[in-house]
Amino acid sequence: YKPFEPAFYHTDIADWGMACLLAKAAGPQARVLVDTGHHFVGQNIEQIVAWLIDEKMLGGFHFNDHKYADDDLTVGSIDPYQMFRIFNEIVAAEDELGSPLDIAYMVDQSHNLKPKIEAMIQTVTVCHELFAKALLVDRKRLREAQAADDLMISEETVRGAFFTDTRPLIAHVRQEMGLEPDALAAHRASGYEARVARERTAKHGHAAEASYA
Repeated sequence: YKPFEPAFYHTDIADWGMACLLAKAAGPQARVLVDTGHHFVGQNIEQIVAWLIDEKMLGGFHFNDHKYADDDLTVGSIDPYQMFRIFNEIVAAEDELGSPLDIAYMVDQSHNLKPKIEAMIQTVTVCHELFAKALLVDRKRLREAQAADDLMISEETVRGAFFTDTRPLIAHVRQEMGLEPDALAAHRASGYEARVARERTAKHGHAAEASYA
């Protein structure tokens, strides 16, 4: 669904409600895909995600970020706290269910200024870091604070997890998996991008700079 584009034309599926109704009418294999950049400024995306989870209609994500109408920016480049809150709803639901949700995680971005491979590595790394923050939320403390209508402790519990630096944890997990701890640094050190650029130039000649995606 997409409520608008930075141009004056009609969108057939304008919001998550229309998408949900159409998916239900299409049958049990259809669910809603949430593109995090396709929302109005200030829209409560995490509420939409929580609702779709509750209705068993959340199918997947196209991850990106946006400022106004310029979606397809790298994840977390504008509002990492919002992406964290989205992950927080997913983790909370999985904690309640006791099993992972069947969600298709995808990236939909247009890398026009940042190097394309590096931008993708950055996005995936940021997703790892923010999801890890959501895993650090003290669920028991949060439930107790919410049950007591203690807004301050509820918010502080969530904020405490968000402000925890999870980069060392992600680096440690990568090492346990036999990977370099810093994905971006490893990519740059590999010389891969320059090497394949030379190979493609030798094979195909110089190409015009891509302007989209």
